[in-house]
Amino acid sequence: MKTYLKTAFVIVMAVVLASCAENTRSGRKDRSTGGTSEILVVTQNIDQWNGRIGDSIRHCFLEYQYGLPQPESRNELAHVNVSGFSDLFKKHKNIIEVEINPSLEKAVAETAENLWAEPQRYIKISAPNITSWVELFDKQKDVYQQWFDKVERERILNVFRPTKDENIANAIAKRFGFTLVVPQGFFIAKDEPDFMWLRKEQERSSACIVIYQMPYKDTVQFTAPSLIAMRDMMMHQYIPGPLEGSYMATETEFVPPLVTNVKDFPAGYTMEMRGMWRVENDFMGGPFVSYTFADSRTGNLVTVEGYYYEPNQKKRSQLLQLEAMAYSLQFVDE
Repeated sequence: MKTYLKTAFVIVMAVVLASCAENTRSGRKDRSTGGTSEILVVTQNIDQWNGRIGDSIRHCFLEYQYGLPQPESRNELAHVNVSGFSDLFKKHKNIIEVEINPSLEKAVAETAENLWAEPQRYIKISAPNITSWVELFDKQKDVYQQWFDKVERERILNVFRPTKDENIANAIAKRFGFTLVVPQGFFIAKDEPDFMWLRKEQERSSACIVIYQMPYKDTVQFTAPSLIAMRDMMMHQYIPGPLEGSYMATETEFVPPLVTNVKDFPAGYTMEMRGMWRVENDFMGGPFVSYTFADSRTGNLVTVEGYYYEPNQKKRSQLLQLEAMAYSLQFVDE
């Protein structure tokens, strides 16, 4: 009930603030609502939410995000029964609806984009019984997570685009041949032939984007040991720590970097690496996420990374913003 009321308040406030501007634009859907990485689950009754179906959903979407110093769930969940699924709730950006219908022969999933608001992903799984519902959900859950992640990145970029720093975008394009949506507040801390460091500094936090490249020679460069070695070499050379002899490195002992192939990055075949960074000979550290791809135009292996620093604070939402900026990559026509 606490989560339900919290979500309702967030949605009401968002709709009130956005409705005047959005409703005057003919033919355009309302802006979607909901907290960061929040998913609204719609069930037919409370037993579905408290039982095996709800357990499966929670087990999937409340899994801890890898590579964060404090335990933080990958998503937040809110719940409402279908009897209360009003027009207000239909504006939520991520919705998964449950239907158990004994007349069905098998479980089926329906999906829709921007059905009631924008950006939005709606998923409805219908099944003749609970067992077949859970089986289909478990089979497709990784795809559902990817869809919801995409919506979250779109929402973030919709906020960032109006304040995009064109000077930084042009500098990135000149150096690497692609652009990123980098909002105002960042500055170029270092600009070398194969390395660029963008920083946003606040009193207790630091958000950074790092871009670097080197000649692409072999597919072995996409393996975890090679990616870590390349990262450590670049960071050692270009990102010094606060003390003499200190420098950024990759944490490999306590939180080994997780390397996976992502299918939807705009540069094509790309390896994502998530983990923790640390400062050698100092006590600073935090999470990072990087995306490495081969640029066939230049023959270079390119990495776009976001990393964040804010002691004793949660960092999932801030790292997600940097991830969205990396996903905004667009190649520039030669």
